[in-house]
Amino acid sequence: MSRMVRVRISDSELFFPWKKDVLLSGSCSGVLPFGIIDAVSEETGFYNTEGFTRLSDFPELKAGDILTAAERILECVEICKDALIFPGEYILSPDTVYVTPDLRQARIAYIPVERYVSEEGALSSLIYTMKELTTENGRTYLETLGAMLECSNLRLRKVIGFIEELKEEIKVCGIE
Repeated sequence: MSRMVRVRISDSELFFPWKKDVLLSGSCSGVLPFGIIDAVSEETGFYNTEGFTRLSDFPELKAGDILTAAERILECVEICKDALIFPGEYILSPDTVYVTPDLRQARIAYIPVERYVSEEGALSSLIYTMKELTTENGRTYLETLGAMLECSNLRLRKVIGFIEELKEEIKVCGIE
């Protein structure tokens, strides 16, 4: 069974034509598969979410799992940046981020924002909103990660490496 997310794009000037081309071509593996239905009165986009689950639909995640999800999301953001799709120009929230049930892959549903925000602001905001999805220990780790992401001049690869260190600490100490 195929699952779709619909997006109204006919009245949105935020869906630039070249962004639609990137989304339709499937050249960015960080974005869910995208298609358009072109009707006479309106144009509607849709994302195929088959095989992925919206992050906000997960039950409470343990500390290690929420950090794994954060790591996959940051890797996804890096892939999107390579395709000139930057985190400050689309809605980045647990409702627009999709991950596989085993947390091995993440994809976004590109929905443009009306007002551009900084990359640091978009990423730290996402991490802070993810605190609702985890345990008390997970919230503590996400607080640290969110503060780290607020810093400018910090490469995502370094943050991803830091997440690996945090996950190792969780594993060694047996933290839930």
